[in-house]
Amino acid sequence: MIKTVYVTGYKPFELNIFKEDIPEVAYLKQFIRHKLILLIEEGLEWVLIQGKLGIELWAAEEVLDLKTTYPELKLGIITPFYGHSEQWNEQNQLKYQKILQQSDFAESVFHSSYEGPHQFKQTDQFMLDHTDQTLLIYDEEQEASPKYFKHMLVDFMDKTNYTCDIVTFDELTEFINDLQWSQDQSF
Repeated sequence: MIKTVYVTGYKPFELNIFKEDIPEVAYLKQFIRHKLILLIEEGLEWVLIQGKLGIELWAAEEVLDLKTTYPELKLGIITPFYGHSEQWNEQNQLKYQKILQQSDFAESVFHSSYEGPHQFKQTDQFMLDHTDQTLLIYDEEQEASPKYFKHMLVDFMDKTNYTCDIVTFDELTEFINDLQWSQDQSF
C-alpha cells in the first residue's frame, strides 16, 4: 500500500511556462490532482515535495485544495537546505511561503544554507528512503533537471521494491485531450 508519495518533475521554465495563469498550468494541476485522488483512494496519507517551483509547488497547491475533501491527507515539504527559495522573485517567494504555512510538516535535510550540489543529491536520496512511491513528471524527449533524479530513481528501484509512476508527455497529452473532449461535451 502506498502511504507516502514524492511528487516531482519539471520546473516551469523547463516547460516554457513563464506565467501561472495559462491553460497549461491548469491542465498540469488537474492531471496531478487526478493522480493524487487515485492514490488517496488506495490509502495515500502523505505527499512530500522538496519545495521546487513548477510540478512540486503545483502538486502542493492541489494537496492543500484536496484537504477540504480528504482532511486526512497531509503535505510535507523537505527542502535540501535553509533558504532554498531566497533567490526566487517576490511573487514566487510569497506563493512558497503561503504553501509552507499550510503544510503539515516542513524540515530541511541540511540545517545550513547552500553548500554544494551534494545537498540536492542527498535530499533526493532522503525522499526515496522515506516514501513508498515517486510520481515523476518527466519525458525522455525533453531532458532537463529531473533526468538526474530519474537515474537515481531507476538505480534505487533495481535494488529495492520501490515503485514509481513516470508520467510522459504522451500520458499528459492523452489526459488533456480527454479533459478537453469531456468539457466540449458539457456545452
